[in-house]
Amino acid sequence: MTRRIAWLNEKGGSGKSTSALNLSANLASRFGQRVLLIDVDHQANITAVLTHGQTAKKTLTDVFLSDVPVEQAIFKTRILNLDLLPADSALADVNVAMADTGNRLGLGRELRLKRALAPIEKNYDFVIVDTGPQRTLLNINVLNYVDEVFVPIDPGYWSIMGVQHLEKLVEQIRLHMEHDTLHIGGVLLTKVQKTNVAREVEQQVREYFGEQVFRTAIPLNVKVEEAHSRGISVLDYSPDSAGAVAYLEFTKEVLFHAADTENRLG
Repeated sequence: MTRRIAWLNEKGGSGKSTSALNLSANLASRFGQRVLLIDVDHQANITAVLTHGQTAKKTLTDVFLSDVPVEQAIFKTRILNLDLLPADSALADVNVAMADTGNRLGLGRELRLKRALAPIEKNYDFVIVDTGPQRTLLNINVLNYVDEVFVPIDPGYWSIMGVQHLEKLVEQIRLHMEHDTLHIGGVLLTKVQKTNVAREVEQQVREYFGEQVFRTAIPLNVKVEEAHSRGISVLDYSPDSAGAVAYLEFTKEVLFHAADTENRLG
């Protein structure tokens, strides 16, 4: 059964795209999982990394605006077992089109992504979605598709408030869109430094969210950004670095310790 996971945080700079990329790459290359990584951020950062800056022939925009079959937009990355559904800046136009109920995309707009992916998701063990930081109709589409939401938190005092807002949004989707399986699958501490502020925030996060917080925390590590510039995961670029070791442990946690996330969260 395919696990469908969205990375979501409405606050920018939380390590969302970095975490989506490294989890996907580790699952695919280290554990032999068939992974589809979907870029739903019009900034297209993950797309730029995995395509090495090349222009993708077809993107998620074409799937929405031109009814291109999703399999025609799949990009085979250089990472074994990892496919990409790329984004481009025109995804912003998709949100505009969906907002117009008189437009073709305005009809059944909340379920467009789910319908588009239905023919291919059975080909993958994981479908992982990187979202934009804003609350958009595309992100609502993502929440209607996935079952698990992973929330990255960088150690700042406003972080808990942002996740509380996401909890309310997830509950609204569960209730009003009758999506009973949607839930916060985990909270990941990112960009952690050895400072008093970081330690205090981590303690608050773990006290508030309890078992929802992954045991692994990701340290702030320059090797992660260097790896991105080369279009590879940090584990492939610098396997002994603190960032690589942490993302590998996190991947194991997702794969082995959270296979049944509903049971994991009690």
